[in-house]
Amino acid sequence: MRVGISYWLSLALGLAGLSTLHAQEDLNGLYALAVSHNADYRAALANTEAEREELTKARALFFPKVQLGLTKGRGNTDRTTQTTLGAVNSELDYSLESYNFSVKQPLFNRETLAIYSGAKSYVSAQEALLEQENAKLILKLVSIYLETLYAQDRVNVQQRKLEAVGQQLRQAEQRYSRGSGTVVEVSEAQSNLDVAKVEQIQASNDWLSNQQSLQILTGSTHALSAELMLDTSNGLGMSGLSLSRLSPAMQSLDHWLALARQQHPELAAAYQNVEVAKKDIEKKQAGHYPTLDLVGVRSYSQNDSNNTLGSRFDTTTIALQMNVPLFAGGYVNANVRQSASRLTASEESMTAKSREIEFNVRKYYQSLQAQQQSISAYQQAVQSASVALDGTQKGFLAGFKTNHEVLDAQQKLFTNQLSLTKAYYSLISDWVNLQFSSGVLSLEALNRVSQLFVLKK
Repeated sequence: MRVGISYWLSLALGLAGLSTLHAQEDLNGLYALAVSHNADYRAALANTEAEREELTKARALFFPKVQLGLTKGRGNTDRTTQTTLGAVNSELDYSLESYNFSVKQPLFNRETLAIYSGAKSYVSAQEALLEQENAKLILKLVSIYLETLYAQDRVNVQQRKLEAVGQQLRQAEQRYSRGSGTVVEVSEAQSNLDVAKVEQIQASNDWLSNQQSLQILTGSTHALSAELMLDTSNGLGMSGLSLSRLSPAMQSLDHWLALARQQHPELAAAYQNVEVAKKDIEKKQAGHYPTLDLVGVRSYSQNDSNNTLGSRFDTTTIALQMNVPLFAGGYVNANVRQSASRLTASEESMTAKSREIEFNVRKYYQSLQAQQQSISAYQQAVQSASVALDGTQKGFLAGFKTNHEVLDAQQKLFTNQLSLTKAYYSLISDWVNLQFSSGVLSLEALNRVSQLFVLKK
C-alpha cells in the first residue's frame, strides 16, 4: 500500500509540475489546531497524565514510611494515695512532652509487588488508549476534511448545472419566440431550472454544515482552499491521477490483519487490561501471605502519662516486624474468586475487540479494492457522458434532438462527474480507515493525504 501511494504521489507531482503549491499547511495545520482546540482530545491528554500517577503511587509503596510525632503541653492531676494515716489527696501540676520519630521499611509484601505490576500494565493501557485517541482525531479530521471538500465540489457542479439549465431555458425561449419551439419545451426547461436551484440550495447548506463541523473540531473559521490534484489535459477531470495503479502495490489482507494484531492500540490496551486483572488476583491472594517490615523508632518522653510522672524516657529501638494472617472469615478467598471472574471478563472483552478490529480491516480492505474498480468505471462513464452530451447538443442544434434529451445528457454528465469525485474521496477515506483499523494511522498517513491536494490559486 505504501509503495502504491508513493507511486501515485510521484505521478501526481509530475503532472502538476514543480511549481505546485501543496496543501500540507492546510491539512497538517488543521491537525495542529485540532490538537490544541478539541476538548475531547485535551480531556484525554489530561486523563492520561492523571493516570500516569498510578505508577508513581505504586512505586511509593516500596519506599520507607517516615513519621514524626510531637507532643508538648501541661497536665494537672488530682491524686489520692492510701497511707497508714488514711487517704492523702494531692494536686500535681506539671509539664509534659514527647517526641517520636519512626522509620518503617517494607521488606516483603506480596500485595505491594502485585499492585506495582498491575499499575505498570494499567498505565500502559492508558497510554495505548491515548494513542488511539490521537488516531481517532486524525481520522475525524480527514473525514470532515474530505466531506467538506466534496461538499464544495458538489456546490461547484450544481452551479455548472444551474448555468447549463439556464442556458437551455434561454434557448428554448428563443426557439419558441421564433416559432420553432413549443410551450412544453419551455416549461420543461423552467422546471429543470427550478429543480437545479433547489439542489444548489441543498448543496450549499450541506457545505455550510460541514464547514461548521470542521470549525467545531479545529476552531478555524477559514474556508478550505484545497482541491485534489487534477490533470485536465485530457478533459476527464481527475482521471489523470491513475489511482488504479495502487492495486499492484497493495499489501495482502493477511498483512493488514497481522499488523492490526501487533500494533492496534485498542487491542494493546485490552491485553494490558487482562494483565491488570491477573495482577489483581495476585494482589487478592496476597491476603494469605505474611508481611515483613524493618522498623526503627527513636522516642523521647517526659511525664507523658500519670504512670510516668517524674520520669523521663529516651528510647531507640530497631526491630523486624512480621504480620501473619491466620483467618479472615473467607474474605480473602471471596476476593480471589471475584478477581478471577473479572479476569475472565477482560479476556472475553479482548476477544471481542480482536474480532471487531479484524472485521473492520476486512471491510475497508475490500472497500478499497472496490473503490478502485469504481473509479475506473466512473472515468469511462464521464468520458462516455461527455461524448454523448456533445453529440446531443449538436443534434439539438440540427433539429434532431429535443431540449429534454439535451438536459438529460447534461444531467448524466454532471451526475457521473460528481460520482467520480465522490469515488476519489471515498478511496482516500477507505485508505485512511484501513490505516486506522490496522492501528497504524499516524501523522505520516496524514501527511500522505495532505500531499494529494493543492491549494487553490
